[in-house]
Amino acid sequence: MMHQSIATISSPEFINLQPLDINPLMSKCEIKVLYVGENRNHSYITKDVAADMAKTLRGAPIVGYYKEEKEDFADHGEQVIFDDEGIKFNCLTKPYGFVSPDAKVWFQEFKDTDEFGNEITREYLMTTGYLWTGQFEEAQRVIDKGNNQSMELDQATLDGHWSTNSQTGMDFFIINDAIFSKLCILGEDVEPCFEGASVTAPKVSSSFSKVDDDFKTTLFTMMQDLKFALEGGKDMEIENNEITEEIVTTEEPVAETEEIVEESSIETEETSIEESVEETLEADEEPVAEEEEIETEAAEEVSEEEESEDGEEETPSEEEDASSEEIEVEEPAEEEITESEEAAVDYQALYADLEKKYNELVEFKNQVEMKEKEDLINSFYMLSDEDKAEVRENIANYSLEEIEAKLSVICVRKKVNFDSEDKAKNENSIEEENSSVTTYNIADNGSALPAWVSACISTQNSIQ
Repeated sequence: MMHQSIATISSPEFINLQPLDINPLMSKCEIKVLYVGENRNHSYITKDVAADMAKTLRGAPIVGYYKEEKEDFADHGEQVIFDDEGIKFNCLTKPYGFVSPDAKVWFQEFKDTDEFGNEITREYLMTTGYLWTGQFEEAQRVIDKGNNQSMELDQATLDGHWSTNSQTGMDFFIINDAIFSKLCILGEDVEPCFEGASVTAPKVSSSFSKVDDDFKTTLFTMMQDLKFALEGGKDMEIENNEITEEIVTTEEPVAETEEIVEESSIETEETSIEESVEETLEADEEPVAEEEEIETEAAEEVSEEEESEDGEEETPSEEEDASSEEIEVEEPAEEEITESEEAAVDYQALYADLEKKYNELVEFKNQVEMKEKEDLINSFYMLSDEDKAEVRENIANYSLEEIEAKLSVICVRKKVNFDSEDKAKNENSIEEENSSVTTYNIADNGSALPAWVSACISTQNSIQ
C-alpha cells in the first residue's frame, strides 16, 4: 500500500528563486527551427502560419539518436521491424533537453549558400532551449560544435492541402496549422529539410540588448537624413521651381524697359532736330560776329545727335544687363546646394562620432564582462588550473551562466567536499579573529556560502 501524505490547512511557504537559479547540469542552446516559404520536402509554410505554430514551441522536447561508433548523432531514429507478428515501427531517439517555457521566439534573416554556391536570404523561426549536458556527455558536442536540426509535427493535428506552383509546376503541401511535437538533433552527415536548421550554442540571442537596438535605430535615422541631404531633398526641388518662376517674372519688366528706352531715344532725336532748326533761324538774324558761337553750338548739336544715336545702340547692353540679372537670380540655388553639401558633411561627422562612442561602449562592456568571468573562474579555488583550462580557453565564447554551470559540473564530477572546504574557511576566519582584540563567534549555518556553492552542494546531495 502506498504511503499517503495529506496537506494541512496552513499556507505553503514559497522559496524566492531568482531567474538564474536553474540546474547547473544544463546548457543553453539556440535553435533555427525552420524557414518561411518553400522547402525541399515539398511543403510550404507562410510567415503567419509559422507565427501561429510558434505558440506550441515552448515546452517541446529536444531529442536525438546518438551512435557511439560514429561519435555523432544520426537521423530521426525511425526503425521498422519485420517479424512473425507483422510490421512494427520503433523510435530510437531519446530526450536530450527541451524548449524552456519562457523561451524567446523570433524571426531572423540568414544568408544560406546552396550546393551551386548561390546565396539565398531566408527568414528563419528561432528559439532557445536547454540541453542536459551534465547528464548526457554526448549532448555537450552540440554546444561545442553545433548540429543540424529537423523539427517534427504532430500528425494528428496537422492541417493543410496540396497545391501546384504555377511558375515551376511543382506540387507543394501548404501547411495551414500544426503543433510541434519535438525538435530532433541530426548528425553532421544528415542533411535537414530546412538547409540551415541547426542546434548550436547561443549566438544571435546573446546579442539582444536595448543599447544595440537604440544604436541601430539612430544609425538608420542618420542614414536616411544623409541620403536626403545628398540627393538634394524634396524641399530643394520646390525652391528651384520658385526660383524659376521668379526668373520668368523678372524677364517681363526687362522687355518693358526695352520699349521705354526705344521711345525715349526717338523723342530725343525729334527734340534735337527741332532745336537745331530754331538755332539755324536765329543764326540768320544775328550778326556775323556771332558766327563762331553758332558753329560751336552746331558742333554741340552734332555731338548731342551722336549721343542720341548711341542711346539707341545701348538697348542691347540693357539686354545684357537683364541676362546678368537672370544669372544673379540663379545664385541662391547654388547656395542651397552648398548648404546641403555642408549638412551632408555634418551628418557624416556625427555618424563617425556616434560610431566611435559605440565602439568605446562595446569595448568597455567587454572588459567588464571579462573581469566578471575571470573573478568567477578564480572563485572556484578548489579546482586546479588543468580543470579550468577548457573554460579559460573559451572564456570569450561562454557566458557567465555557462562558465558557472561548467565549473559546477566539474566540481560535482570530481566530488569536491564542500564541507571540508567550508570548515577550512571557518578555521582560517577563526584564526584571523583570534589575532584581533575582539572575538566573534559565527554559527556554521551555511548562510555565508556563495549561491553557486550552495547549488553545487545541492546537486552533489541529489546525486548521492
